[in-house]
Amino acid sequence: MADVAERLRQLVNDRIALEAKLQKEPGELSEKTAHEYDTLYQSLQRQLASMFRDAPNDQDRVTIMLEMMRILENRLVYLQNFIVDPSSENRILAQLVTKFIDQLSASKSTVLTTLEATYYRAVAALYATDLAKAREGFSAACASEESDEANDIKYKSYVILGHLSHEERDYAKAKDLHDRSLRFAPNANVTAQALALKALNSYALHDFDDALHLFEEALGLFDENAPFFNSYFYRNALLFCGAIHFDRGAYPEAEAFYRRVIENVDQSSFDYFDALSHLGRIRYLQQRYGEAVEAFEKAVQTHRFSENEYVVDTWFWIARCHLRRDDRAEARKYLEKIAATDVRYEKKPQAVELLQRIA
Repeated sequence: MADVAERLRQLVNDRIALEAKLQKEPGELSEKTAHEYDTLYQSLQRQLASMFRDAPNDQDRVTIMLEMMRILENRLVYLQNFIVDPSSENRILAQLVTKFIDQLSASKSTVLTTLEATYYRAVAALYATDLAKAREGFSAACASEESDEANDIKYKSYVILGHLSHEERDYAKAKDLHDRSLRFAPNANVTAQALALKALNSYALHDFDDALHLFEEALGLFDENAPFFNSYFYRNALLFCGAIHFDRGAYPEAEAFYRRVIENVDQSSFDYFDALSHLGRIRYLQQRYGEAVEAFEKAVQTHRFSENEYVVDTWFWIARCHLRRDDRAEARKYLEKIAATDVRYEKKPQAVELLQRIA
């Protein structure tokens, strides 16, 4: 029994250490690093699940289930950016969590406060893809008069409710919910995250002035050297500011934001590709075709994904740059690649027509 207690204590300490490390992670999490964190969380989750079946007493079972609940939430908030991974393993765990909370409530246990029980039920419902029940639970958490100082439950509940409304394209409601979350943001990085979420809804509502203002306010608060820095929302803010300025023809301002993306993201990420391809477009529109080709080709070379419409579109930009430079031979190489690809691309007929014209 002592061995079980010691093993459980070690797993709890491992979870606490992993969460603390993740919260303090500087800069962007690379795809590899994020995968490593998720693998560690899954390993802890499976070890705890195995221990739960063989736990010698109720106190150990309670501790184990609380840890599994926290792991579900850690992955949701810190790794998945409030977007649920509805795997079969997570759905099964969500069912166990709900059953466990119901048993605690029936026995009038004080292990969880009423607010915590409401919130974790909602998280479990989210993983179980019962969105109506999840929304009901998060709404109840937001409306609760119970103190929330230790766990920032109300902040996360408002954020998730806003995300659900955003997914349903009710952007005005989502914006209001994300605005309400600001009252419960515990520090500058979390406030920045809430502002970025609110800005996304303004952008979806085509209120670009407000979106730009909110994104820039968020960028002023993000601090990668402080806890709870979220690189996902940080680089999103940079990209959307760049996009707004680009669409307005404010190319120097757009370029400044895209260069910040390039300086702050992993070269294997799509965001790096996206920022470089936009720099290429800016150079093209400024009639600096040689520099445009350089940016586009670098974007293609660093792209780590399978051939897709974004890559094919970049080929078309490169071909047009070469045509502007009256280099038909180089343009033909890219137009031929577009003509031969199996990727669906709306401008393929235009590319084929250009190819026939210069053949």
